[in-house]
Amino acid sequence: LPAIAPAVTRFAARLEAIGAQGIDAAALPFEASYGRTQMEYYDGFVFGFTAPGRPDLPPVATGGRYDALTRQLGAGREIPAVGGVIRPGLTLELGAAT
Repeated sequence: LPAIAPAVTRFAARLEAIGAQGIDAAALPFEASYGRTQMEYYDGFVFGFTAPGRPDLPPVATGGRYDALTRQLGAGREIPAVGGVIRPGLTLELGAAT
């Protein structure tokens, strides 16, 4: 599978960076298909943070890379970009419940 080698290398680098911050990456859930059906404008790494034990709630935060979108909107010029959203109301609601 040489075609996925660059993606595997980037993923390994992310895991190393996460570990360097003192976070146990093995404790983080990972799903390769996350965001691929409802966030089509993201074309690279995507992420989502959910509330433990609350599958009934939407993600607290989501985001990812969207370089191809900048190429489409920027007359063919690709600008490396990342973005995301945090739901402050949901964050406050979850904080009040603890």
